[in-house]
Amino acid sequence: MPLEQITLDNLTWAEMVTSIRRRIPAASAGEWTLHAPVDPGVTLLELFAYLLEQRVYWLDQIPDSLVHAALGLMGETVRAATPASTVLQLSPRPVGAMPGSFEKLSALTEVRLARSVPPLVFSTDEDVLLLPCVEVAPATGSPSKTPLIRYRVGLHTGGSDRTIDLMHERRICLLPAVANATDVKIVLWLHQELSSAPANVFGGFFSLLLDLVVPEKIPPQWSSSAVADVQPPAKLTWWYPSNVSARLKQLPADAVQDGTGGLRRSGIVRLKLPSDWQHELDPSLPGPWPYSLILRIEEGTFTSPPVVRRIVPNVAIARHRRQTKIHTIKADWLPLPENKLALSELDTAALQDYPPLDDSIELSMSERDGEFDWKPTQTFTFRGPDERVFAVDREKGLLRFGNGVTGRVPVVKKDQDPNITLRYFVGGGEAGNIGSDLRFEGVAGADLEARNIVPAEGGTETESLDSARRRAASALRRVDRAITREDYVNAVINTPGVAFKRAYAALGHHPAHPCQVVPGAVTVYVVPEAPREEGPEYDQDCAYVAAPKPDQGALQEARERIAKARLIGSEVFVAAAEYRRVSLAVAARGDPADPAALSEKIRIGLQNFLDPLRGGNQKNGWPFGEPLRPSVLLSEAQRAAGQDASITSVSIGLDCKPISENCKDVEIKPHQLVVLHDVVVNLQPEVATQGGLR
Repeated sequence: MPLEQITLDNLTWAEMVTSIRRRIPAASAGEWTLHAPVDPGVTLLELFAYLLEQRVYWLDQIPDSLVHAALGLMGETVRAATPASTVLQLSPRPVGAMPGSFEKLSALTEVRLARSVPPLVFSTDEDVLLLPCVEVAPATGSPSKTPLIRYRVGLHTGGSDRTIDLMHERRICLLPAVANATDVKIVLWLHQELSSAPANVFGGFFSLLLDLVVPEKIPPQWSSSAVADVQPPAKLTWWYPSNVSARLKQLPADAVQDGTGGLRRSGIVRLKLPSDWQHELDPSLPGPWPYSLILRIEEGTFTSPPVVRRIVPNVAIARHRRQTKIHTIKADWLPLPENKLALSELDTAALQDYPPLDDSIELSMSERDGEFDWKPTQTFTFRGPDERVFAVDREKGLLRFGNGVTGRVPVVKKDQDPNITLRYFVGGGEAGNIGSDLRFEGVAGADLEARNIVPAEGGTETESLDSARRRAASALRRVDRAITREDYVNAVINTPGVAFKRAYAALGHHPAHPCQVVPGAVTVYVVPEAPREEGPEYDQDCAYVAAPKPDQGALQEARERIAKARLIGSEVFVAAAEYRRVSLAVAARGDPADPAALSEKIRIGLQNFLDPLRGGNQKNGWPFGEPLRPSVLLSEAQRAAGQDASITSVSIGLDCKPISENCKDVEIKPHQLVVLHDVVVNLQPEVATQGGLR
């Protein structure tokens, strides 16, 4: 049971004074006879009691410095404010205008949410080259509605033209279900030929958003929780038809920036615009002109084929932040502790340069002994007297400097004007968390406007110290070491950046010694998440993978994570789950109207029941090591058949062996799962009932 909380501040001033007065006769040997408040000695005792009460009160409090120190010992800090992030789709203004030429936007281009008070400003992460590929389609319904902006993007995969499906945002598999390599053709329709483009646009990066259907555990590229440097599940190369070599030409590695991580997550692919890119239209014909890109997928180890929902050009990641101008300040500080600089009082433009993003502040100060950079810090607790740091109060827009004991006291060069140079980002916080398809305007330096095609998410305010303390307290209960079987499973399933659904820790299993129990060895068998959706918006030929297996990049991430959590001296391995192929023969009796449909219902019912992700009695996946029981399978087959037939027996065959067992349970190893390979339904008609006496 938890210990009771200790309270130190439980003695009042009156109780102290009463206790002290009682001790006066003994302590003074009877010489102090006047104990009334008029006695100067009693007055002094009351004063000391007052001071002692304050000390006891302080003793019962936990100062902020102690909280920061405790957080530091646990490897935690107060989380700074973060800006929300989104993806902007850029188009000419006014809406409906045809693009006349190429546009180049630099990094940190600012856009403002239309009709927002106070102004909500986002800025782009990277420079982007906008291609003239906008097509205007009339809005449905009232003709007064704003026209819809549609990007003319063609898609060809699997030998089929899927452009119409892409336009209606149907889920399209980029790779055949049983293949590990293919070519995907993406066509961009431009209203201007590249031959007439200015020379300075070539070599610039244009962008394509690949909006993929992935598990929720894998955040998109623009999310603050996205994990970088995960080994891609396939080798991707980009090719284009060249007017020089009259054949496909590969874009070099430094001309491709793949934000999808090899089609693992939704992201933006940035490609350098080649000067020899040839369109596929007769030069004598008018535009628009189709320019093709070939995405070549090789050595694919996907759990399931990558599914694309949208391909959008002319996009940029933007965050709820704005870089201020360079502020120059003439500070006339005395070399005293705890100097302050108020950002809200700086000479600003129409938009106030606060609240600041804590970790973005760049401050340079001219001091007596030279020019030095100062760095932001959350607390002075661990700072020495010579460290040039300052603490940021985001809410008040203040920079606080040290006292000479924790943090250096700034000694500015007074005869220099200015002696402080300051620049930082403002924004962040929950105000930037907004929905999608909102209009932005005021694109700096270009006659453009933008819409965010995904919601802006991830904006948070600076964490309070009390919240950080509670979070650190909960972190003490978090299991970071793998000791028990459950610890191994949780450590692998919660690997960031990948999506694992289930796992089983086989204690004593060593891949090099499969037939022996090896002390200290653990092999964790994992089952990744895989799509199980059904509907007209999915490619049903590749949306279902019966035996999902993780790709090598996901396994490597899990191995690196478990290597940090394992105990010294133990050997931990992470491998894909082992599947046993099951063949079933179902004997049924009945007279259904459609025997083929009945067989399909039974097959689907048994397949779902044995499914590693949604099978079993609990519908959370067939249990690891669960034996195949003919009676249970018969009951499930009868449930699938309903009233159309009566199931008389179910026979089982394992690993392509003859289907013969219909009485005893068929055992599998504790770390194995099953996958349905084949179902044969033997349907016998009902015997006609004969009437009369016999």
